[in-house]
Amino acid sequence: MKSNELRGTGEVFRFTLIQTIKSKAFIVSVVMLVVIALLTSPVMQLIKGGAAGTKKVKTSNIETAYVCNELPFLPTGYEITGNVKDNEAFANVKFETVQDSFEEISRKLEDEGSETKNVIVHPKVGVKGITVEVVRVGGGAVTTDECNELAQILCDNLDKYKRMYSGLPEEELKVLDYEYTVEINYLTESGEITPEVDDGIGGGQFGIAYAIMFIVSMICIMASTQVATAVVTDKSSRVVELLLTSVRPMALLMGKILAMLVATVGQYALLILVFVLSNKITGALFGTEQTYITSLIPKGVLSNLTVFNAVTILVLIALGMIFYATLAGLCGAMVSKLEELQDALKYFTFTSIIGMYCAIGAIISMQKSASNAFVKFCEIFPLTSPMTTPGARIIGVAPMSYALIAIAILIVLDLLTIRLAAGVYEGLITNMGNRVTPKEVIAMMRNKKGGAK
Repeated sequence: MKSNELRGTGEVFRFTLIQTIKSKAFIVSVVMLVVIALLTSPVMQLIKGGAAGTKKVKTSNIETAYVCNELPFLPTGYEITGNVKDNEAFANVKFETVQDSFEEISRKLEDEGSETKNVIVHPKVGVKGITVEVVRVGGGAVTTDECNELAQILCDNLDKYKRMYSGLPEEELKVLDYEYTVEINYLTESGEITPEVDDGIGGGQFGIAYAIMFIVSMICIMASTQVATAVVTDKSSRVVELLLTSVRPMALLMGKILAMLVATVGQYALLILVFVLSNKITGALFGTEQTYITSLIPKGVLSNLTVFNAVTILVLIALGMIFYATLAGLCGAMVSKLEELQDALKYFTFTSIIGMYCAIGAIISMQKSASNAFVKFCEIFPLTSPMTTPGARIIGVAPMSYALIAIAILIVLDLLTIRLAAGVYEGLITNMGNRVTPKEVIAMMRNKKGGAK
């Protein structure tokens, strides 16, 4: 892409962005989003707030939980199991603090056999914070859901401890930004405890991945539709002919694409900011530290959001948005009247629907396995990677290598799509006749390429 082809992009970007922000449609949509964001948290707290602490496990089968504590900074006498019995499901569970090592207590659980109703509670310092490990014997009466509920309560206790002992050193406070895991073990025929492989995501992780996918897909669709509308509007009003006297077609197209993306991303950024503020206000009004909305977010979910990871995610999302917006701009360049736009956008609509539904399918299938072939394909496929991979990276189930491969593919695809869209835009800039078909566009580009030789 030559620099002179992009000369004037900044001027087009600023002009288009200002005009978009000033438009009544944009202002009305922003007001509607802000109102929705303000009301969502308090309304959900009123409707569901009483059920936020309700546990799925009604009565636990656990009889004894052997507590093997490896957290060196807990003061003498502090029990992380202190208020577990306040939960009706675990009211009859006996907690026994042991001095033996985790390996020794594991052998004890092994000796009890596959019919045991006992578990091991193993809080320890992990790589990214505290891991509360709850170990059960596979095939017994204790279920994974029970272990998950118990681990969650213990993590809540540690969170209260963090706020209670605010004088802890910075290193220990950092460690208390914990996550929790549940390990399920099976007894083999030789008597050894073997971990069960389970790489499915939980409900909270699913919610995070789905929310990110939904926001990214909505931004792509909204911004892309606005790009196509802006292209056709300039073309039908003959404004574009005046602009082309000082700006190249590629600069004109890129300026519009970037302006619409910034405007749409700004809308959703404001929406998220207002939503967070509303959630804070809801907590203050209802006198609770954890609202219903925040209770749905799994602890430690942001432990994977390092600076490098965040930059990678943002680059991937930006490249995906540019691809979809350029595709919509290409559709807009094929028509000369606004009434013909919807028909031309069917190609963009079809493509975006494929990407969105495949991304939804991938996130749903992550609940059973986050490493199956379909999920991995969607993490690098250019139509789905901007929607699937960011959420998967945040919840820690997508390798960084897949994100980098997806970025490389999108860079190549974006360059090709931008050049194609700019060529079509330039070739049909003065066309005021009927809508051009994709077959005619391909023929035109071939002729242009042949004439350039």
